[in-house]
Amino acid sequence: MTSPRAGARAVAALLVAFALVFALDARADDGGKAATFALIIGSNLSVDPDLPPLKYADDDAASYLDLFRVLGARTYLLSRLDDNTRRLHAQAAAEALEPRRAALGQAVAQITADVTRARDRQVDTVLYIVYAGHGNVRDGEGYVTLEDMRITGGDLARIVASIPATRVHIIVDACASYYLAYSRGPGGERRPLSGFQDSSQLASDPRVGLLLSTSSARESHEWDGFQAGVFSHEVRSGLYGAADADGDGRVSYREIAAFIGRANGAIPNDRFRPQVLARAPRESDTLLDLRHGLERRLDIDGAHAAHYWLEDSRGVRLLDVHNGSGQAVHLVRPSPDGPIYVRRAGDDTEYVLAPSPDVESLADLEGGPARVAARGAAHEAFGLLFSLPFDRDVVATYVEPAAPEAGPPPPGMSRLDLAPPVPAARNARRALAWSGVGLGTVGAGVGIALSISAATVAGGSSRQESQADVARRNDRISALDTGALVSFLAGGLAMATGVTLLLWPDAPRLQASVLRSGGYVGYGGAF
Repeated sequence: MTSPRAGARAVAALLVAFALVFALDARADDGGKAATFALIIGSNLSVDPDLPPLKYADDDAASYLDLFRVLGARTYLLSRLDDNTRRLHAQAAAEALEPRRAALGQAVAQITADVTRARDRQVDTVLYIVYAGHGNVRDGEGYVTLEDMRITGGDLARIVASIPATRVHIIVDACASYYLAYSRGPGGERRPLSGFQDSSQLASDPRVGLLLSTSSARESHEWDGFQAGVFSHEVRSGLYGAADADGDGRVSYREIAAFIGRANGAIPNDRFRPQVLARAPRESDTLLDLRHGLERRLDIDGAHAAHYWLEDSRGVRLLDVHNGSGQAVHLVRPSPDGPIYVRRAGDDTEYVLAPSPDVESLADLEGGPARVAARGAAHEAFGLLFSLPFDRDVVATYVEPAAPEAGPPPPGMSRLDLAPPVPAARNARRALAWSGVGLGTVGAGVGIALSISAATVAGGSSRQESQADVARRNDRISALDTGALVSFLAGGLAMATGVTLLLWPDAPRLQASVLRSGGYVGYGGAF
């Protein structure tokens, strides 16, 4: 005989399911189904030699692969996985190409062919370009790095222009990622949109949506508690469904921005609060359509609202969610490779989510003590992540942050500083260089003065001079000319040495890029 409590739960589950199906179908005519593609790049190493390796950019890339595969996307992965990541993510280990120039060209060519084929068959296409790694700014233009090349906003715009996708969503977790789309003018001043150069192509393409980790020169952070970049983990959490505040089965740009802002809202120090730039494509505010993925889901009703995180049997933390009281949330379930553990923050109650059935409600799961204790003391700031609940009101009251003011680079470094510190050797070299330029200028001045003196002496001759006076005058002119010549030679050598030291690059390298839309070859280095 069914108990009244069990019957009530069954009715509640039926009502939740009905409401979800109604919400998913309500806007089914907004554009129909689209083929989904995802280029995922995670690089712990940078072509810039003075940047330290990251720990979790490869883990982020592998986790993004898992997410987009669950959602049915065709994925292309560029990442050099370390030993631990290979053990945790076998599929990513089997598929990953090196995060280098040649592999990028290969992946872009394959994506272009696949998307073109879909377009020719009258199928709408959505392309995601996801990057986790190092970012920087040079000469007012932002770039991210592979192991052997820099990718500027202009490069990224040319790649996007070569792929005929219906919509393109670019997600970047790197310092100064804002400047991939919006460059700075001379002296670090922000330019108006009409003044953008190369990178304006990315910001002005109506197909392109941008989700960038920093809207200023702030750092992006990794945290051992997530074994991931903080921003990347927050984005994935939202895209699994935790950011779908209105329950329509879609995550909008406004929802993901509000979700990330809320996740970091309890952290008092701005330095540890990732900011987000979210700009939707011109014709759609949807970042991700979850409706297909939600055929396998976990429902957490408003009566069980709390901060939870989901972890697989390998100990990989998949996502965090904190729904507000009375706010139901529907989460796409990860691949059914084994049980998923749902842990409630605060009391460490743990629920086991079995691979089946496809749709499960937290209300129907039995909670118990966690399998393992917390992994040591977490960073005090990051321990506050997701401590504030997220609901519709947060989205409704969300205020987009103002465009950033250019400023000096922040102290320290996590994912990356805005600009690497100037080495002491460079400072010493510049001091010598300017000394050489100064000596060269003095030498040139002395040489000019001696030349003028020689000309004056030569012009002072007269017919009344004796032979001895003429000889003395000629000796003096010869001495002045010799002194002028020596001064010019010494000054020129000092000047040439100083100019050479000023222009000598710290890390010269030949840079070449070949894209479908064209290519370039150049000489690069830090001066």
